[in-house]
Order: sequence, then C-alpha cells, then structure tokens
Amino acid sequence: MARRPAGRQADPLRRRGRRARARRRREGVRQAGGEDHRDPGRAPGRRHGRREGPRAGQLRARLSRRRLRPRSAGLERARSCARRPGRVRGHLAAGAAGEVAALDGAVSTRRDPVLAAGAVVWREQPDAPDGRVEICLVHRPRYDDWSLPKGKLERDEPLLVCAVREVFEETGHRVTLGRRLPPQRYDVAGRPKVVHYWLAEADPNATARLPDHEVDEVVFLPAGEAVRRLTHPRDAELVRMALRGPLRTAPLVLLRHAKALPRSSWTGPDIERPLGPEGTADLEPLGEALAALGPRRVLSSDSVRCAETVRAFARKQGLVVELEPQLSEESLRVPEDGSHPAEALIRTLLRDGPAVVCSHRPLLPVLFRAAGVDPGDGLEPGEFAVLHHEDGHVVATERHAPPRPGG
Repeated sequence: MARRPAGRQADPLRRRGRRARARRRREGVRQAGGEDHRDPGRAPGRRHGRREGPRAGQLRARLSRRRLRPRSAGLERARSCARRPGRVRGHLAAGAAGEVAALDGAVSTRRDPVLAAGAVVWREQPDAPDGRVEICLVHRPRYDDWSLPKGKLERDEPLLVCAVREVFEETGHRVTLGRRLPPQRYDVAGRPKVVHYWLAEADPNATARLPDHEVDEVVFLPAGEAVRRLTHPRDAELVRMALRGPLRTAPLVLLRHAKALPRSSWTGPDIERPLGPEGTADLEPLGEALAALGPRRVLSSDSVRCAETVRAFARKQGLVVELEPQLSEESLRVPEDGSHPAEALIRTLLRDGPAVVCSHRPLLPVLFRAAGVDPGDGLEPGEFAVLHHEDGHVVATERHAPPRPGG
C-alpha cells in the first residue's frame, strides 16, 4: 500500500469535517499575519445589511443555551445508531444500543400500566333473619390498610385466572367469578395501574388462612361496616356499586372455536377439519380462563374443530362434552321455518346453570340474538363472551380475547 507523503500524515487528534477545515483555514490566515475572512464588525450569525430587533440578542442567547433535541428525537437517533452500527464508531454503537435499552425501559415503565385483578368476595350470613350480606376484607401490614383481595398478573396469565388465584392466596377461598365490575385506574409511584374486579361468592368450605407478611388478617363484615372500614374510597365505592346489582348470577359462555387448519390445506369434509398448531397451543390458557367461571355443562358443535377446543377442558373438570348438531355451521344450510333450532337451546340454557357453548363464527350471531344481546364485532378464533344471567335474563356481559401464551 502506498504511503502518504510526510506533509500529509493523518493527525489522530485533528478534527475532520467542513467546519474543522474552515477553522483551520482561519487559523492559518491569522498565523500568516493576515485577516480573518469574516467582517470583524459583523456579529456572528448576522446577515449583511439586516438589522436586529431589540430582543434578537436575548433570543439568540436563549436558543444557544437550549440546543437540546426533544426526548423523542434523541431516542429515535439512538435507535438509528443502534440499528446501523457500521455508520458510527464501535464504542458509540455499543453506547447507543445501551441507551436504547435504557430509554425504552424508561418510556415503557411510564406508558404501560400495571395490570392486576381481584374480587369483591361476598357471603350471606345464615344466622341473620334478613339474610344480610357480608363482604371480605384483608389487612395488609405493609401498608397498614384494609382493602379488597387483589394482586398483579403473572407472566402470560389471563385476568380471570389472576383474580381467582389472588383471592385464594389472600383469603384462602377458592371462588368462581360472577359478573364483572368496573375497573379501577390510578397511579402508583408515577406509573398507571389498572385493577379488574369481579363479584365472587365465598367458599363455604374454606379454612382459615394463616397470617403472613402480605396479609395478616381476613374478616367478613356486614356490607355497611365493610364500606366504612375500607381504607381507600375507591374500594368503598366499588362495593356500593356491586351491591346495586344482583349478586348471584350464572355465566353462559359463547365461545368461538380455536384457530383451525385453513380450508385450503384440508381435503376432507369440512366438519372433520381439525385445529391447527396455533389453535392447539391456545387450549391450555383457554381452559384455565374458562375454569375461573365454574361452568357445569359443556356443549359443542359436532364439528371436530369445536369439539377439540373444549374436550381437554371438559376432561380436566370432570365434565362430558355434549355434541349438538344444531350448533354446527352445517345447520345453517338447512332451510328452516321460523327460528333456528339453536335459539331454543340458548333460551333453555339461560334458565339453567353455568355453561359453555362452543360454535362457529357464522352461527354466533344467531346465538347472541336468542339471548337478546348485541355482540358488536364478531369473535376471533378462541375468543369468548360471557353472558351473566338471572332468571332467564342477561344482566351483564363481558368478552375476553384468546388468552394466548407469550402474547
């Protein structure tokens, strides 16, 4: 490789770039006894022949002190450097990558809410002549407060599962969830927190929970006294709202089957088309979420993809899947006089106990119509709606996206 002439040896401490070259030219002029190329009477940054207003100098000074990029612009530049390390020096690329991780963590900490779930656990006092209702409260020694049982979600945990788990861990009661209550939203240490609540009837067979560092006392108090005992006004208002509606309801779950193999990749009869890999992976978290509602019956279309969606859950709960041809997609092709036969089935289930019904996207609007409910947007594969009913009438609804692992 040819060597540079001695006069052009690179100086590692010498700056490069257009501004640096201009600065060196000016320094060379000064050393030679010449004059700077700039007009000595001209203020830096001013145009010739243009007068400044009285506040221009103050404004320029303020801007020079505030030559900082907005946080979003700085973060975007750091991301760009981290993505293209070849365009910056090695140590700068590593630093940019570290800053991206730190900045992304700081931004997500403020933006993403902490999710938690719990329940207003209630029971009827059998000794009272009026059947008064008692509410479960827990005392937390760390905060020295009285609150409702609740806790944060674990990784990949559905909200329904979290609520049941936290109630058991803090009270010793294994509950199934009733109708959903309005969520609470507030900030904790500058980060938003959202707590989802359900009604839940106390377990009559629960044993006393041993105190620990999280909860050292569990009590059931008459509703009025419980409202007064609660430390936080938001908890007291939640109990009041819960008592305004029916306490004991039954859930009817309308479930769309999990994701099946595409029709284009299946050559057999459509009624025999099974679940695909994605749908099969969703079955375990889906079953855990359904178990939190305590269904006692499981009904399904006789299509393979529907039966596979609920079979493992039913087996784990000790239930038998009831195959119903009127819940299949093929039943829509049969001309019917009047209403669809599945409508009568839904009306019967609304006067029965907790149940799960697994069917197909084209038939679900028929089922919702029979229940007198507007479903809004259609359900995705593996998504379900919960119709909480009392005496044949739906009193509350909720819907849950497919609880996919790692989602």
